[in-house]
Amino acid sequence: MADRALRTPICDLFGIEYPIILAGMGGVSMAPLVAAVSNAGGSG
Repeated sequence: MADRALRTPICDLFGIEYPIILAGMGGVSMAPLVAAVSNAGGSG
């Protein structure tokens, strides 16, 4: 198994291999963007 660049307790808790997270972006982060990130496997 290859080493991961980033490993955190949250990654272990949720079984996340690659931590891709959508940061809060005020009024521009509407439901379609959050849904797209979630559907792509990220955390929104």
